[in-house]
Amino acid sequence: MNQEQKAQRYDWLLNEYKSIDNQISLIPKLPLEQTLQDVNSVEYTPQNLTKVKNLQDKLQRIDFEVKQLF
Repeated sequence: MNQEQKAQRYDWLLNEYKSIDNQISLIPKLPLEQTLQDVNSVEYTPQNLTKVKNLQDKLQRIDFEVKQLF
């Protein structure tokens, strides 16, 4: 992969990262009062927590691929 292809791939990965990060921020959190009362301080419902973890896994894969580019 030449430098131009790496730069294009990096730009694409950066856009994907931003998109996924925005998706995570749109997932509703539990009210702060409820979170503080929970011993584990869980911020999301179990279903939403699964979504967040899946999206965070995608972010980690993007991070790994970016590191491999350079």
